[in-house]
Amino acid sequence: MSITTTEIVIIGSGVVGSSIAYHLAHQGRQILVVERSKVASKPTASWASAGGVRRQGRHPAEAQLAIEAIARWSTLEQELAADLHYRRGGNLLLAENDAEAELLVTFVQHQHELGFTDVELLDRQQVHDLVPGLHERVLAGSYSPADGQADPPRTTRAFAAAAQQHGAIYWEETLCSGLLTQGQRVTGAQTERGTVQAEQIVLAAGTWSDELAATVGIRLPIRTRALQMVLSTPASSNTLPPVISAIGRSLSLKQLSDGAFFLGGGWLGDSVSNRSDYQLRSASIEGNWKTACDIFPQVGRQQIASAWCGLEAQSIDNIPFIGPIAGIDNLTLALGFSGHGFALAPAIGRSIADQLAGKPTPELDRLSPSRIATFQPQQVEAFIAEATATDHLE
Repeated sequence: MSITTTEIVIIGSGVVGSSIAYHLAHQGRQILVVERSKVASKPTASWASAGGVRRQGRHPAEAQLAIEAIARWSTLEQELAADLHYRRGGNLLLAENDAEAELLVTFVQHQHELGFTDVELLDRQQVHDLVPGLHERVLAGSYSPADGQADPPRTTRAFAAAAQQHGAIYWEETLCSGLLTQGQRVTGAQTERGTVQAEQIVLAAGTWSDELAATVGIRLPIRTRALQMVLSTPASSNTLPPVISAIGRSLSLKQLSDGAFFLGGGWLGDSVSNRSDYQLRSASIEGNWKTACDIFPQVGRQQIASAWCGLEAQSIDNIPFIGPIAGIDNLTLALGFSGHGFALAPAIGRSIADQLAGKPTPELDRLSPSRIATFQPQQVEAFIAEATATDHLE
């Protein structure tokens, strides 16, 4: 077996891994990305994501990354010299009854406290003026005008291409079987192409990260969720500028540039064949479709064109693990994004690059993998084994 030496090896070429590769390569670092399949290919999360680009509703630990990322998205197509199908149409969270409308008042106040000061509380008339055709039961909304949507596979491949233009090397269709250690220090990785020796290792392999972390004795508190997406036939006109969701429902609904409606929101399929594929659940497709039609009846004028799943790593506390892990030198984690990774990717790539360069990154403090030690082993095992009907993801 051959031995390859590099400065930094990144395991995983999803939108997060490729953003990290791009930002590091832009700094002039020597980067090797090892990917088990092709960039943004089935059934990865970056191939299947719903593509929401939002700030509102973020966990406070993600707030600073969200602010930075949203600012970056507005110029990311120019930066990467690629068409990402980015559209800034806003994000609209809906209330369908008085109790939910009251919750929105507190919700908007909280968004302002997080620094999302442009988020607006809309009354019934304002909501229906913004999106004509909403069901008449909709009473209010929280509107984040700077949010939007983009195409996940295009964005992932654009980050990868830009990384390679700056000198990063990509090994696609190359399985990584484990991390290599010397004492308490990770020294590289074992791959199908041979041994890779590196000064720093970034584990960003999405839902497959648990297998690799286990080779150095880390039990990651993450579990695999097969998140379902549904695409409709194209409507004749574009009538839905913002991405919409609802307080009391599992829904992420957007309209693409060709008029098709794109549905997500946490409806589950099943991971099969050792996480190499997925199986759709007819009940999830029907439930997701009915929910969208209930909120925005125009969806019901179309037909379901296709449905698919992406395999997502959900963390035990629904926020990612980003940064070094105590007791193991030279290893950085960037995983467990729980449906939040796509929107945050531009900021995550920058922050990891800065962290590896020794710069302060206070925006990552509350996402540190050090909190893994706070979860009891039985708590982790119960979480991994738990089956749920839906998870509220983008």
